[in-house]
Amino acid sequence: MTLHNAASDISLEDFLTSGQRFHWVQGDGHQGPAVQMDYQPISEDIGIRFGTLVEWTAKSHIVIVPLITDDGRQDRVAAKIMRTPSNILKLRNELEILRGLRHKHIIAVLGSFSRSGRKNRLEYGVLVFPLATQDLGDFLERISKHNKDFEEARSAWIAHEDTPKLLPFFACLCEAVLYLHEKCVKHRDIKPENILIDRAHNAILADFDISRAYNDVKEAITYSSLDGTIMYSSKHVWKGPDNANPKDRERGLEWDIISLGFVFLEMATVIFGKDLRKMRENMHYRHNHETMVIYSEALRDGKIQEWVEVLRATATGSPEKLPDQLREVIKSVPDYVNQFLGAIMDMMSAEQDNHHPLRDAYRVFGCLSNHCPCPQPG
Repeated sequence: MTLHNAASDISLEDFLTSGQRFHWVQGDGHQGPAVQMDYQPISEDIGIRFGTLVEWTAKSHIVIVPLITDDGRQDRVAAKIMRTPSNILKLRNELEILRGLRHKHIIAVLGSFSRSGRKNRLEYGVLVFPLATQDLGDFLERISKHNKDFEEARSAWIAHEDTPKLLPFFACLCEAVLYLHEKCVKHRDIKPENILIDRAHNAILADFDISRAYNDVKEAITYSSLDGTIMYSSKHVWKGPDNANPKDRERGLEWDIISLGFVFLEMATVIFGKDLRKMRENMHYRHNHETMVIYSEALRDGKIQEWVEVLRATATGSPEKLPDQLREVIKSVPDYVNQFLGAIMDMMSAEQDNHHPLRDAYRVFGCLSNHCPCPQPG
């Protein structure tokens, strides 16, 4: 959802607090009926307003769609359109999960629709908000390249202008995942590409294609399946022989915590002035006849622990590489670097259904965000 220059003008937080509804835009540009759930058919008059194609896969595509709020403001949202899904009931169940999620750092489902597509095949679509022009993966790679170029040039250090914008993301993403888990929802595929950055530079957790809701935390303990992205997954998701005891591959809500911990490791790497490619040099493993970065294996082999020590040494030996805000926190809390890196390590090592690493990390990171300060106990 990032290969375009359009973005929603209204922030997600403003939308959630305003109570506004979105309406379709009719062919003549005027306000049409309110967007609804339950995949109701839309008219061709509305369909002609669908805009730029953003992404295309064999099963779905994403387009930019204009909508109008109750008070007459026009804005853009993303429509994910699925070509003749094989399981309509599953699709409706997924929508039911997502429509109930309302958080300033979790993408909002506005509604759904159906329409006649090519060769008169029925297509089903979901409208999500906000539309963003970049994701965290793009953001990190851009800063990482800047860091690499400066290290190779050995010139006086100048941090990338976007580096400080990463600091609030730690607490805000912790808050978002805690909210999901309180609703007994697992995201199941947290990675930088599934974290959008909106026009106001807020991090928004997105792409819930394989998320699931459960009645309680115990029910959220399920057996491994190859959902998610292996690079950021817990080893319990993908590792183990076919004849392994299924109990050995149980995983619950900690799956999301571990994946978010690996994302935070990447964020910390570029914040400390380092290069992601350098970090990943010794973290490649063979899986299904392919060589790929697998963080859970690197954690098992101690390679992540070695990299964390590199980051710790950077904070001590080259503090000028750290953002000003982080340096100020360290001045007032001399042990903060250890707390910061320790919180990330604890998240990457989270045990089954233990939420303490996520809650503890939220408390550690709260001082880096005015937008998502961690509530003080008592």
